Amino acid sequence: MHDNFDNIRCYTDREAVEALRRMVGYDEFYPLFRHVFPDLSKAGLTDLFLSITGSYDFQKRVVDKAVKTVVNLSMDEFSWGGIENIEKDGAYLYVANHRDIVLDAALLQHVLVSNSMNTTQITFGSNLMTTPFIIDFGKTNKMFTVFRNPDSREQIRISKQLSEYMRYVIEVKKESLWIAQRSGRTKDGIDITQQGLLRMFSMSGSGSIKKRLKELNIVPLSISYEYEPCDYLKVSETFHSKQGKYIKKPGEDYRSIAEGITGYKGRTKLVLGKPLTDFIDALPDSMDKKDLFKVVAAEIDRQIYENYKLWPSNYIAADLLNGNRQYSSQYNNSEKERFLENMNKKMTLVDLKETDFKNQFLQLYANPVRFVSK
Repeated sequence: MHDNFDNIRCYTDREAVEALRRMVGYDEFYPLFRHVFPDLSKAGLTDLFLSITGSYDFQKRVVDKAVKTVVNLSMDEFSWGGIENIEKDGAYLYVANHRDIVLDAALLQHVLVSNSMNTTQITFGSNLMTTPFIIDFGKTNKMFTVFRNPDSREQIRISKQLSEYMRYVIEVKKESLWIAQRSGRTKDGIDITQQGLLRMFSMSGSGSIKKRLKELNIVPLSISYEYEPCDYLKVSETFHSKQGKYIKKPGEDYRSIAEGITGYKGRTKLVLGKPLTDFIDALPDSMDKKDLFKVVAAEIDRQIYENYKLWPSNYIAADLLNGNRQYSSQYNNSEKERFLENMNKKMTLVDLKETDFKNQFLQLYANPVRFVSK
């Protein structure tokens, strides 16, 4: 493996085994994993971790069980589609809409494991790498580092290294990767791909920009939650961001992680889109790179919204926001009462005026209706 990737790459299987030996000695180890394996004592859980042979084995025997536990305890239903769009042994760059810090990527891994496919490497924000336990867990879980808020002078170098690493993983290691379509989670329900992401993809490789993008086997990935556990936190952040620069409080990301994992989600659906290889190949070779980024980003957005599952919560919010019953055929009275009960309960958890909270809350759920209906 290239030495110049050591500061961002995930662990090799040998390093993962060494990390697992360290992890069983961390204070966080048993309190965290005993919830996933309630029938195992600390000694039994330690034996399990020490028997793991590498990252995929860890994902299959530990992480996937954790995801199943989350699904069973916090969702009414989890479904997926589009698995027929990818080849079992293919290496893809999944570009996903981003609603939850942990679960978006974790649910993709669960789908892949359930279909006997290899898992992906996953982006790991440097802002989350705060303790040895989290670093060892993340890098054992095939997570690679994306540096947040770098010095502007370092931005180009960091982006180029990240681009080269991702291309190396896909073209040389023949592994897939997951990355969000934008920096940070969607806070307002609008899923739009940042064209700067595509510029970063094209900073590695050779030949035309079109060729470089085509080689990455980009697959749009869409996930939709009937209820977002962090909706009230997103509403608060969005509202205060409009008042001025928003500065996160210490521990805020971890609160979002915990809420996202444990909070009620109702029904959830994940859909894999079609690889963009043929779409990009059909574009004119003479297309200006700015237009190319714009067109490819628009196709990612189109597939994400085409595959986005609109739930009763989305239609209810749209009608409440617009003050009409345009979508009343898409939900019933009990679903509307449940939505209102959830909104009113969440409103008590933040320090916002009722009108400010409700307006932003309804937009979070209603905006997908506007984009999916285009």
